[in-house]
Amino acid sequence: MVLAVSDEDAAKVGAYVDELGITVRVGAGSPSSNAFKIRGYPSSALIGPGGKLLWQGHPSGLSKGDVEAALKGAKPLPSGFLAFAPTSAPEGRVAEQAKAIEQGKLAKAHAALSAFGSDAKATEAEKTSASALLGELDAHVASLVAAAERSAKNREPRTAITVYDALAKEFGSAAQGASAKSAAEAIRKDAVLAKELDAAEAFEKLRASTAKLATAKRRDKLVDFAEKWKGTKAGERAKAMAKPAK
Repeated sequence: MVLAVSDEDAAKVGAYVDELGITVRVGAGSPSSNAFKIRGYPSSALIGPGGKLLWQGHPSGLSKGDVEAALKGAKPLPSGFLAFAPTSAPEGRVAEQAKAIEQGKLAKAHAALSAFGSDAKATEAEKTSASALLGELDAHVASLVAAAERSAKNREPRTAITVYDALAKEFGSAAQGASAKSAAEAIRKDAVLAKELDAAEAFEKLRASTAKLATAKRRDKLVDFAEKWKGTKAGERAKAMAKPAK
């Protein structure tokens, strides 16, 4: 996975990402420059599957061979944000639930893991393993909810809605699903967040429709959008993108 990070604020980074059409994941407001002792820009770091720093320097110095060596023997990342790779080693029948988690089938895994405690056929090793895996699953769901809450607080309801709707669909009538559904409904009923949601969706349509326009015409469209959606995050992004490059 490629992740770009910047120590600048989200508004500035977002406008830059939008303007250049950057498609890799980008993080703003990151303190990583201190952690990696960055002295010049641009700077890259190659981190192995186990989290070990394998290489660091100017991007031009990173070779294809370096990357291939780092990826040797690495397992593919789970697909989708619901899925994750557990760190605890599953015992016996618990391995099936670990696999379900890697596939994003969290509700199925949660129900099965919860049942191990009262399963007369389960070994003590399986019960201990199931308990550890259940703890990881609950922590993962909690982290998703916390991320959604931060997104809503930062006036980015589209991201929050995506997470809540996914959890609601996955867990259904279970506590996790009911809570997520309630949170999503609260966002849609909130006047300020509902406007932010409409603005975000309109902004994505604007970007798609203006992608091939000449710079001047595209800027005019952005200015009009910024005025129409003034006071929203999407409006602010459009305003920043409409500013002539220095």
